[in-house]
Amino acid sequence: MSEPASGVNGPLREARERLGRTQEEIVSDLNAVAHRMHGEGRLKRPLMLSDRQYRRWERARPPMPRRDSRAVLEEFFGRPLRSLGFVPPPAGPENATPAAPPPAMAGAAPHEEGDPTDRRSALALLGGAVLIPLVNPDTARADDVRAYTVGLTSGGVDPARIEDLELAVHRLGAAYPNHAPRDLWSVAASQRQAAASLLEQRPTPRQGRELAHQAGMLSVVLAWIAHDLGRKDLVAVLCEDAWQHGEQAGSPEVCAWSEDVRCTDALYDQRPWDALAAANRGVAIAPGKSKAAIRLSAQLARAYAYVGNKSAFLAAAAEADRFREHIPPHGAGLFAVDAVRLISYNASSYGRLGDHNRAALAAAEAIGQYEAVPSALQAPTRLAIAQLDLAFAHAELGNVDGAIEVAQYALTSSRLVQSIRGRAHRLGRTLALNHPELPQARSFSEETRALAA
Repeated sequence: MSEPASGVNGPLREARERLGRTQEEIVSDLNAVAHRMHGEGRLKRPLMLSDRQYRRWERARPPMPRRDSRAVLEEFFGRPLRSLGFVPPPAGPENATPAAPPPAMAGAAPHEEGDPTDRRSALALLGGAVLIPLVNPDTARADDVRAYTVGLTSGGVDPARIEDLELAVHRLGAAYPNHAPRDLWSVAASQRQAAASLLEQRPTPRQGRELAHQAGMLSVVLAWIAHDLGRKDLVAVLCEDAWQHGEQAGSPEVCAWSEDVRCTDALYDQRPWDALAAANRGVAIAPGKSKAAIRLSAQLARAYAYVGNKSAFLAAAAEADRFREHIPPHGAGLFAVDAVRLISYNASSYGRLGDHNRAALAAAEAIGQYEAVPSALQAPTRLAIAQLDLAFAHAELGNVDGAIEVAQYALTSSRLVQSIRGRAHRLGRTLALNHPELPQARSFSEETRALAA
């Protein structure tokens, strides 16, 4: 849901809308400018902006961007930062410190004549026995009120540290499909530890919510890595940690993404009812039309198929398909939402429901689309899963050699994670059980058993 006009940074939004660009498109434009400026030596370090960061800039009273981000904004829009709705915070008085509260009064206020109630007793119940002058309008001073405001904002952590965490989440998500899980773990874990340390440093309430959001998203990334490594014990606790931090942050998006991981892990662990419960929780809490909501709607359809409820699957799949015209055909990154993913999910679902011809058609379509995209948009894990879905369909339709041939392609994936190894092992076991007389089936089963060990 879009914010009302009074709650936005009007100048920046108007500048974007005059260019006919969405928020996601303008982030891509700004990152392209940042890349060029870094190549020209005008930015000392690479800069990558996230969608969430840009959305904050379009809100009312936006935070002041850091120096490199300011340079990119001014370069792209060709205007000074102030004309884009950014106003530097006013400098406070030098060496300002919170005003010390006056000493507590020794006694309670005397009973007021003519008052039928015992105000002294009422105030004592409310803590009024230790009154300060602010409680009395005749003695209240502006400095007493100002002390509360100064106390609220005098603590906190360096905003740049929080922005670094947000960029870390964005970069980990972008790099995820093309890097080995073990290589990503140390990076994500160190960032998660940094978030935990910052949460212990008395952040302001607003910073605390933002830090909780980033900590939760880093736990989501770690949960995905644990899933890819086959560490089911870690997946559960990391998802729970992400959910708890999402609640503390007031961020249903974080909670929804944690259920997305939980659902996938349960499906690959042959726990379809747990997957269905996770998908339902995620759909219930995900912000409407968000990436998490779209992906969880497809997860819900897949979970219904895995529990064998065809009518519920068809209804949920039709609901997910309504998003097709609003999402790109391909997407890159851990949190991508794209049409080919929906096709791939359908291939798995039809196979589970026993409709192997439709499963083969959907898997072949997904494979064709995955193989046709540029390398920057390729998703090797999703491609291998689609290839294994096609192999399962071939096997069920009696084409054993075709099943083994396609599965062998999947096993050459540059990202041979646990979900691929586990699914290939199940295929090998199925072929060996159904065709014990075929040496190629026995050989493939042995190969996949070694992979799963």
